[in-house]
Amino acid sequence: MLLGFTGPVAKAAVVVIHDGPRDPPPALVEEHYGPRRGYVWAGGHHAWRHHHYVWTRGHYVRERSGYEYAPGRWERHEDHYDWHDGEWHPHR
Repeated sequence: MLLGFTGPVAKAAVVVIHDGPRDPPPALVEEHYGPRRGYVWAGGHHAWRHHHYVWTRGHYVRERSGYEYAPGRWERHEDHYDWHDGEWHPHR
């Protein structure tokens, strides 16, 4: 005996709790740095900690042959902002 179901299928509910910033980050702080052979400068940024922005100073990152460094960035996503860390991309 085969039983069939032709009624509507229930969909699973997804609840996302986002505790990140809803306001954009403040303007970047001007940093002074000099060239350093074999390194690139990863500029500072405002990090989201304990429900508010705090400045995180920039630092040098060792170069990777054949790659270029893309700095971290804040991106607006619906009603909040998400931080994306800096990353290395192959030269094109």
